[in-house]
Amino acid sequence: MVPLLRPLTRADFDAVVALDRGLTGKERRAWFTQRLNAALRQPRRHLQLAADGEGGLAGFVLARVVSGEYGRPGDLLVLETIGVSAAARHSGLGQRMMAELAELGRARGHRAIVTQVDWRDHRMTSFLDHAGFAMSRTVVAGRPVARMSLPETDEEVEAFPPVVRHLTVADLPAIRKIDQRITGSDRGDYLARKLDEALGESAITVSLGVEDDGALVGFVTARVDFGGYGKVVASATMDTIGMDPRFQGRGFARAMLTQLVDNLAAIDVETLETEVAYDDLALLKFLYTFGFVPSSRLVLERSLADAAAAR
Repeated sequence: MVPLLRPLTRADFDAVVALDRGLTGKERRAWFTQRLNAALRQPRRHLQLAADGEGGLAGFVLARVVSGEYGRPGDLLVLETIGVSAAARHSGLGQRMMAELAELGRARGHRAIVTQVDWRDHRMTSFLDHAGFAMSRTVVAGRPVARMSLPETDEEVEAFPPVVRHLTVADLPAIRKIDQRITGSDRGDYLARKLDEALGESAITVSLGVEDDGALVGFVTARVDFGGYGKVVASATMDTIGMDPRFQGRGFARAMLTQLVDNLAAIDVETLETEVAYDDLALLKFLYTFGFVPSSRLVLERSLADAAAAR
């Protein structure tokens, strides 16, 4: 029997968790619950497939829609995870599911599929290579999460620290103005989606803003995650960071990221990662001075211009 491909449904949840546990050796029920709830809340932002075999669920794919991420133009599909049962392995099912995902993405007008993989995961890198993926123009930078050291001088200890607080939905207009000062364009729709994801889809709300005299002058959106891209450790992803150009170089961004790392350490998150455009040298320099280093994770991308031909 050739497995039948169809949309994933709520009824598949336990079978997905069980299949994934057999593949990874870890229980990722909380993460799959998070992704299911996100898909039910915003169905147009997700593409999730199931494959029915003779003995039940033979495979699954979870992907979500993003737009404007890390300087990439157009709408993209992010491949979050893919799984094939032991019984269906080496049958070509994984490539069939990827081809179906690509065709559905192309039909919706999405430009490409992007994903991350550890370069040491040779099975997955080989699979993605055969599925038409290539190196992206973004890189992953990451740092271990540990509480930040105390200031080294009395002057730093006595200096009045900036006010850092959690972001709320009410901060969107201020975030939009800050981003417009940085980019010169109005990315209101993109920022509204990022804030909604950060506040509504993260397991724990960790996104922060920094104030000067009661006014928001910087922001960072981040998500706590346990399971994305096959990860089996608690990690956080920093999606967007912005600082009003009038306040750059005054320690506001560092205070905000220091608080973010301290907050993550308090809830036992192990790593903080972000994607950066390879030519965004100013942001890379700032991150590297803050303890970020190049990650072992690669960003791979497949254009959907050839999706129809690939079927």
